Amino acid sequence: MSEVGNLAAWLLNDALSNGAGPRPALRTLKLQRGERVLILMHDTIEAAVAILAVIHAGAVAVPVSELSTPDDVQEYVLHGAAVIAIVDEPHEQVVDAVRAETPDLREVISVRASLPGVHDYQTLVDGAAPQPPVPMGEADISLLLYSAGSGPGELRAVPHSKRTIAAANNSFARDLLQLTSADKILSVARLSTAYGLGAGLLLPLAVQAECLLFPAQPRSDTVFKAVETFNPTVLFATPSVYAQLAHDAESGGIAKPLARLRHAVAGAEGMPERLIPRIRSVLGTEVVVGYGLTEIFQFALAGRSDDPGARPGVCGKPLTGVQVRLVDEDGDPVGIDEIGTLELMCGSLFTGYWGGTTDSGLHDLKSDGWFTTRDRFMVDREGFYHHCGRVDDLFKVGGKWVSPSEVERALVAHEAVWEAAVIGADDDEGLMKPLAFVVTNVGHEAGPKLEAELKEYVKASLAPYK
Repeated sequence: MSEVGNLAAWLLNDALSNGAGPRPALRTLKLQRGERVLILMHDTIEAAVAILAVIHAGAVAVPVSELSTPDDVQEYVLHGAAVIAIVDEPHEQVVDAVRAETPDLREVISVRASLPGVHDYQTLVDGAAPQPPVPMGEADISLLLYSAGSGPGELRAVPHSKRTIAAANNSFARDLLQLTSADKILSVARLSTAYGLGAGLLLPLAVQAECLLFPAQPRSDTVFKAVETFNPTVLFATPSVYAQLAHDAESGGIAKPLARLRHAVAGAEGMPERLIPRIRSVLGTEVVVGYGLTEIFQFALAGRSDDPGARPGVCGKPLTGVQVRLVDEDGDPVGIDEIGTLELMCGSLFTGYWGGTTDSGLHDLKSDGWFTTRDRFMVDREGFYHHCGRVDDLFKVGGKWVSPSEVERALVAHEAVWEAAVIGADDDEGLMKPLAFVVTNVGHEAGPKLEAELKEYVKASLAPYK
């Protein structure tokens, strides 16, 4: 676990506030204003400092998932035109594997570098002279986040600026959660996502709150230990994490381990109706359930499970400063208790995808400033919004989007598979998991052995959660 601690003191100690640290090291590598820097790291102090250092140097931080494969990284580097990559030791080989195919990637910086041609993170920091921060305007791009659901060849990179992040802080951190410097924040959401980057770094930084990050994927025992020792007031996690915590608390005889929280926040995937009563009875806390988007860097809809009139399975109401509307296929508004596609507009809304991609006209900005999502909702007479599915076939697993066609292509590449179809199916907790139907090739026999082999094959070809 990495404790960011009091962020004001941390920034001072790391010398970002007075011109030392990683920022001048990046300038010595001739990093120019607006250039992109890929960050492929576990959620450590070094990762958090790297993101802030890139921004302070006037460049654009591009954090990507620590589960990224070499093929993923190659696509990110080429699409975002990254000129520098900052990695940690476990990911050094991942980036090195694609350097021949990414000639514009000038430099690679690694924590505890071990490969030839790779700069050592600490050596660069120690040898750099202090430099002042690069002045940035309110609308200058400082972050590039890859929108969940991007499939092969159709990446959607979402730019954000000081303006959009400040707006997200106002409506999400200040008005919804009322975060202050007295809060202690525990975040197990990844810094490579808008949800995790806001919860684990930028929003705590805005209010000078303490925060604890998890470099590894969270396990129940480590989360329970962090809750006991760190004594957080706010926990950010996915419904999948809360489900695992409830299961392990119940089986381990741990009584209401989250009872002291001020807020337990759940985002990045759908919340099963049956899970909220278990969070309340087993973990001892109410939960703030939200529906958010990378494109707005925050929740658009949210509500606490004990709000007046709230019911399991609803996504709450629009946040302060977020305008929403539901429209039919012709773009006309739908009525109460009718299903429509969600459109929204707010101060934290991005201004367009990196490179101007429009994704065939879907999931895009309209000329009137409204943004069309890929999600369908229904609003009831009390003003609560109910999620009614997607306009496409993507689904989320553990807070990460899965494209059925991508998994199907991986399966069909195996010699034993003739055809494959993948859908999302609920597990025993009501959480979405990929379910594959496979037709075997001649000479191959279906059974548990082939099932296990195909799982390992897909896991080796794609990110493990898929």
